[in-house]
Amino acid sequence: MGRISDITLTNQAEQRIISIKTETTLKNMQTKIEDCREKILTYLNLLEELPAGPCFTIYYSFTKQNVEIEVGYPIAKMLPPQDDIRMSIIPAGKRISCLNIGPYNEIPKIYQEMDQWLAVHDFETNGISHETYYNGGGFTPQEYLTKIELPIQEADEP
Repeated sequence: MGRISDITLTNQAEQRIISIKTETTLKNMQTKIEDCREKILTYLNLLEELPAGPCFTIYYSFTKQNVEIEVGYPIAKMLPPQDDIRMSIIPAGKRISCLNIGPYNEIPKIYQEMDQWLAVHDFETNGISHETYYNGGGFTPQEYLTKIELPIQEADEP
């Protein structure tokens, strides 16, 4: 189906997160994301804490060979770190976002549309993107609901 919302500009509030930052190959990316999710959820369960929202992945760099990602969940309060699980804050700032329904391999089309929006509205991104996954296991790929966000700034800002 594809994009199911307009591309919108928002001011995102600061967000506390629990996450694992890692590198993987493009081929193993989905498995790595699932492994990180499980590790974080196991840790939260041990602390008798719940995530404050759905799982997300932040993409820092993305090539055909390697992907640098951060997988995590929003949290209500800061918790002690353990191993490669860390607590941090996603800073407040402007973002553009939209919702997509469908398989993850169709999301690159949405990024192309967002790049066009940025050019028309005289904004730019730093190359980092956020994807929030509202469902997954138990749903068909055609039902996957994903929010795609790009932190942005006006093209003439430093």
